[in-house]
Amino acid sequence: MKKLNSLILILITLCCVTWVTCSNEDSNATIIEGTYTVNHNNVALADIPGEWIDSVIINLKLHYAHTSHGSQLTTGLNRIEVAEPTYSVAIGSSFLPTEANAFCIFDGQESETYITPELYWQTSEGMDYTRAVLDNNSDINLSMWSWCCQMDSYSAEEADAYLDSISTLEQEFPDVIFIYMTGNAQGTGADGYNRYLRNQQIRQFCSDNDKILFDFADLDAWYYDVNAQEWDQETYDYNGTPVPVEHSHFHGNEAGHTTYESCEQKGNAVWWLMAVLSGWDES
Repeated sequence: MKKLNSLILILITLCCVTWVTCSNEDSNATIIEGTYTVNHNNVALADIPGEWIDSVIINLKLHYAHTSHGSQLTTGLNRIEVAEPTYSVAIGSSFLPTEANAFCIFDGQESETYITPELYWQTSEGMDYTRAVLDNNSDINLSMWSWCCQMDSYSAEEADAYLDSISTLEQEFPDVIFIYMTGNAQGTGADGYNRYLRNQQIRQFCSDNDKILFDFADLDAWYYDVNAQEWDQETYDYNGTPVPVEHSHFHGNEAGHTTYESCEQKGNAVWWLMAVLSGWDES
C-alpha cells in the first residue's frame, strides 16, 4: 500500500503540473506539457527543500544500469554525499540496499554490473534481465539505463529500437517509471553530429509521448562559469550546424571519462529529478 500511494503521488504530479524544461542541447527553456526533462537548468541542489530530499529517501527506489560513462551519475552522487551527508545514497552492486536513511539504488542487473544495450533492452535475454530485477525487487519504482557512445554510430532505426523496448517494459510494469536518457556529448565530427541527431530523436519522442528524460548530453555541454555568473555552452561547427559537445571545462578522466565536477553536476540533476518525481513542485 505504501508503494501504491507513492506511485499515485508521482503519477498525479506528472499529469497535473506544467513542466518548465530545456528540451534541446542548443535551446533555452521550453514549456512542455505532461513530460519532464532534467538538464543543466536543474542542478541547483540547494534549491530543493529538505522535506523533498526526505521524500525521495522514503518513497523512491531506483534500478540503474550503465557502463563506464553512466558511472558519472553514481560517482557524482557519492561525492555529493561525502560533501553533505544530507544527500545520503546507498548503491548496491546487483542488489537493492535496505539502508533506512538513504536513497537506495540497485546498480546493474542481478548477475552483471557493466550493462551494455544487449543486457538491458536490445535483446530478449537482456529485457528478461531487466524484468527479473523488477520482478524480484517489488520496492523498485524507477528504472533507468545509460548510454556509452552508441549514439555516435546508431541509425534512426536503432534508436527507435531502444524507444520501442523501453515502451514495451513500461507496458509490462505500469507501476515503474522508466527514465529515458540521451547519449554523452563527447563525440565530435561526423560521429558527434550523428549523436546529436539521435539525441534529438529521443528528446522528440519523450516530448511527444509524455516521457521522463535525463538529458545527459545537455549536462555535458553546459558549464556554469562562477566568475561570469552565467552558463556557457560549448559547440562545434559541422557543415554549418552548431553541434553541442562536452564543455572543455569537463575534459579529463578523473571518473567515467570526465571530471569530478561533471559527475557532480549530473549527481545534482539526479537529486533534482528524484525530488520532482517524489512530488516536489519546483515552480
